Amino acid sequence: MYHYTPGHSRIIATGAFLPEQRVTSEELMREIDSLNRFGIPYDWLDQKMGIRERRVADAGDLPSDMAARAAREAIERAGIDPRRIDAIIYAGIDRDYVEPATAHVVQDKIGARNAYCVDVSNACHGFMNGIHLMDALITSGQVRYGLICSGEQPSRIARHTIERLKRAVTREEFYELVGGLTTGDAGAAMIVGPKRAPVAGFAGFMLQSEGRHSDLCVYSDRDGRPDGHMHMRDIVRAFVDMHARMFDVCLRELGWRREDIRLFVHHQVGIRVFHKHARYARLPVEIMPNTISTLGNITSATIPVNLHRLAESGTLRDQDKIFLSGTGSGLSISQSGLIWEAA
Repeated sequence: MYHYTPGHSRIIATGAFLPEQRVTSEELMREIDSLNRFGIPYDWLDQKMGIRERRVADAGDLPSDMAARAAREAIERAGIDPRRIDAIIYAGIDRDYVEPATAHVVQDKIGARNAYCVDVSNACHGFMNGIHLMDALITSGQVRYGLICSGEQPSRIARHTIERLKRAVTREEFYELVGGLTTGDAGAAMIVGPKRAPVAGFAGFMLQSEGRHSDLCVYSDRDGRPDGHMHMRDIVRAFVDMHARMFDVCLRELGWRREDIRLFVHHQVGIRVFHKHARYARLPVEIMPNTISTLGNITSATIPVNLHRLAESGTLRDQDKIFLSGTGSGLSISQSGLIWEAA
């Protein structure tokens, strides 16, 4: 079942934080000695997944630190006092604590003392859920300036994955665990507010969840040690099929034609996914911005970091139509239309 709601908000400003440390895929594959132990070349992640390197946060950094750095940039670009922020939604997978909600920690770090705070968690789809929920708060008149943010540190899981791969003995174990080596660390933030014109901002949101796929990607923290698995081929097949079935339905609701779409920004788990999206949407890969090659899968930060980079590079023009395609294990997906509004 599809859930569609019209959009009533616009992006006022974006922010991003990328750690300075870079770790190449070849370094990780050599660390587990993939060639000699599994017969898998050291450049496998680069060649098969399209991931050359990823960023890794400093050991002392918390998710709230990364989110707060991105948020400060967004606030500065928005030109507002942080005390004017009415609500903060922290949407990352990684959090500082089980409680309190990390949104409270971000609030304190950026000085947004008048904001209502809450965490939203839905795997890699969390940020898109955060935008949708903030849009609803704006629609109801409760929020004029809303902040959605995340600070993702999957490198912590990657270290445990490496240790497990060092003990693994079969290719099957490698393929089940290797998803943990595809990720990268990043912080993202977005300030949103009410539309200034009906033909700009978020045009609409369509969402769907299929819990029957909940076993395909699982992460848990037992006794302080991350554990889990990712059946990469199965989860990609499932979410691409869901997106393919939704695409034409979403376009009809938006009132868009596929040729109206100037940019297609989707969640990125590997380079092959670009071609799968291009096939069902009948759109060129060239209109799909790529961060997977240099940042890896930055989980919930993928779509906001891509939008931030597009905005900062001057790529976006007033009234550009951008199609957003979000995905998170579970499975949850969303598709939404964004009409860019130049500042």
